[in-house]
Amino acid sequence: MNLVALNGSPVRGSNVDLLLDQVCAGYRQAGGSSEQIYCNQLLVRPCQACGPEPTTGYCIFHDDMDAVYAKLEQAHAVVVGSPIYFDSVSAQLKLVIDRCNCVTPLVRIGDSYGFRPKWARTRRGVFVTAHSPRHPYEMAERCVRGFMKWIGVKWEETLDYAHDDEDLGSVAHRPEWLERSSALGERLAKSAPLEVKAR
Repeated sequence: MNLVALNGSPVRGSNVDLLLDQVCAGYRQAGGSSEQIYCNQLLVRPCQACGPEPTTGYCIFHDDMDAVYAKLEQAHAVVVGSPIYFDSVSAQLKLVIDRCNCVTPLVRIGDSYGFRPKWARTRRGVFVTAHSPRHPYEMAERCVRGFMKWIGVKWEETLDYAHDDEDLGSVAHRPEWLERSSALGERLAKSAPLEVKAR
């Protein structure tokens, strides 16, 4: 039972960083294991939109995404964290999201094309974000929810820490948010896998 947390914040010690730490801690407290993947540390080439059925594996490129695919495929639950940049997720996270296009590739079906998911939609997921009240998070959430669906994860909720200050890691002084994040991790660990729906 393992949790994979995709951390899209480029700043260590940021609010997103601290909130994800607490989600992971709550998950471990409930008996699971957790791992954060720091997107800013990955060497990832951007998606090249190479078309239908480019490869028998995942991507035509072999870089740090190979390990990301393996971890996501085996995850019991997935958490995605990002600050809000220009109404969306960070560039570091978006690179990873775009490279997961191959998890539900476009394939030939008879004389036409269709999308065929490689992973069953059995996992649960949440979005964690921190932002100014002047920067809405809904468009970023839409991006993350689409990504989760693409990789076999059902989005369940968004934890959005809206704050007026510009202090690094200010959520550390808001115990109610840390407790809420930890409880979210525990809830994910205790949730049963989703049933696979017949196609």
